[in-house]
Amino acid sequence: MPKKPPTLEPIDQPSTVSGMGTVSRATLGDRVYERVRDAIIRGELAAGTEINQVELASSLGVSRVPVREALRRLQAERLLDANPFQRFVVTKLSQEQVLELFDLRQELEVFAALRARSRPTFLDADLPAAREIAKAMNLSMSAEEWLQADMEFHRTLNGRDSAVSSIIDEVRFRIYRYVHLAAPDLPRRKQVLVEHQTILKAVEHGDEDEIRTVIEAHVGHTRDRLVSMAWAT
Repeated sequence: MPKKPPTLEPIDQPSTVSGMGTVSRATLGDRVYERVRDAIIRGELAAGTEINQVELASSLGVSRVPVREALRRLQAERLLDANPFQRFVVTKLSQEQVLELFDLRQELEVFAALRARSRPTFLDADLPAAREIAKAMNLSMSAEEWLQADMEFHRTLNGRDSAVSSIIDEVRFRIYRYVHLAAPDLPRRKQVLVEHQTILKAVEHGDEDEIRTVIEAHVGHTRDRLVSMAWAT
């Protein structure tokens, strides 16, 4: 029997501003997409949960049009599946699929790091910004704050506007709901802080082999922890 989804908070819709018109349907669709995507990533909408478009539109305080657009977008990103009755269901991932996604993320992160050094903005802007994010990460952050800061670190280092960074984000979104199940504890957080510094040094001064080694280790530690907790026997 499909799981019943929780009620999501309504989306605040800005009122019309004189001379500016109303908020476009596309903008509202983006906000619905982000709300549902974040609920999936945080585990509020668990794998196997069936999405009722009418109920979702009602809970968010919007029409069905932006909801339908958002759900189709999430289906294209493989966060949702459509069952034989054309109802959307939060995608389930097997252990094998998650491992495959981590392998893909490793390769993409290495590729992005190697390309990063050729960007004109790398030494003067991207690298210092990534250092500041790494420095700002602290052990008292909530799990949500920590995961967001970690994502921003990698986005900044990889070039947030690059095509490969967008692809990495898509991969990360697909596995992040499982990462939330194994949110980093204090020892792992300390390890991550050290690994971030190692990555920064390798990307700035190291060769290709060193960059690959440190990034594969960093992503691999997250993968191993997640699998050991989410699929514990």
